[in-house]
Amino acid sequence: MKFVALLFLISCLAMVGFGQNKTDATGKKQGPWVKYYEDGKTPLYTGTFQNDVPVGEFRYYYPTGKVKSIVRHETLSRAYAWFYFENEQVMSEGQYLHQKKDSIWKSFNAQGMLVSIETFKNNRLNGVKELYYLQNQLETGEMKVAQRETYVDSVLHGAYSAYFSSGIKKESGRYENGLKVGIWETFHTKGAVATRIKFRKGKAYGYAIAFDEEGNELYRSYYLEGKLLQGEELKKYFAQCEKNGISPEE
Repeated sequence: MKFVALLFLISCLAMVGFGQNKTDATGKKQGPWVKYYEDGKTPLYTGTFQNDVPVGEFRYYYPTGKVKSIVRHETLSRAYAWFYFENEQVMSEGQYLHQKKDSIWKSFNAQGMLVSIETFKNNRLNGVKELYYLQNQLETGEMKVAQRETYVDSVLHGAYSAYFSSGIKKESGRYENGLKVGIWETFHTKGAVATRIKFRKGKAYGYAIAFDEEGNELYRSYYLEGKLLQGEELKKYFAQCEKNGISPEE
């Protein structure tokens, strides 16, 4: 079947072959164009040029002849693209602006389930990125968020949250320039806080507290610059803080 499809594609291209791959007196591509793989028979892409600029729809192919991607040039600066797995399922789709990823992009797995939705500007992640549970989509058709991240120029910066498949929050916190900052919390499956810990420039500091599902404190640990202090080391540090008039939480 794949061979028949490839043969049909080649036949169609051959019928328009006399009017394709033309350049004008200045060397600019004009009209229908086909580029082939090294075998000279299998098309790599097909499309149309106007004054060396792509216009309309371009199609790119796998060596088998299956469509690898479709790029629709809507204006000189903006295009919309679809990328495909070889089983013909959409792999990803989104917009290009000045040949760089822009706005919302969606990604899927080979079975057609939504994996993520990302926000781009200038080819970099800028804004919210959501990751989705696949199990829910497979079993019930629901699309539930597993993780929500915030980016600035492809670096984690802003609110972060993760969720159980039930939709209840699993973890929350904040990043600044790729590093954890402020209070981070994890949650029990019914929504009660399970742990609470503070971060400064990506390192845990101060008390980390664990709670049961009723909100009662189970235990607490102490961190300094990301290191867990225990025993004599912890006593010495607290004594030093008291001597210097410094709160261990500062």
